[in-house]
Amino acid sequence: MAKILLVDDEPDMLEVWMLFLRHSGHEVMKAEDGAEALDIAHEFLPDLIVLDLMMPTASGDMVLGIVRSTPSLADTRVLVVSAHPKGAQLAENLNADAFLAKPVHLDQFQAEVSRLLSNLQEQ
Repeated sequence: MAKILLVDDEPDMLEVWMLFLRHSGHEVMKAEDGAEALDIAHEFLPDLIVLDLMMPTASGDMVLGIVRSTPSLADTRVLVVSAHPKGAQLAENLNADAFLAKPVHLDQFQAEVSRLLSNLQEQ
């Protein structure tokens, strides 16, 4: 299955997503801020990053910009999940692969993760 990095400063949301994805057979890591996310991403080399935009230490848009400019991470799929009022536009401007507005229902989340991972396997 896939390697997925979850990045959000809401621990309860991280736990729900993590349990769901692990139950689906994925290897999952989590980070509660942008700086931690970048450290983990460089070591873990995930297939998919699920990324909030509004976080402490380093914002999600900063993280996404760094991911896209880092050769070992540049092709990593990124799903932005955020309540930021301009989240969809920021995600598009930074070449995220998909965007979901918070609050996100688990079935929406599952469908988008599945779509992104199936696209990954087609390449």
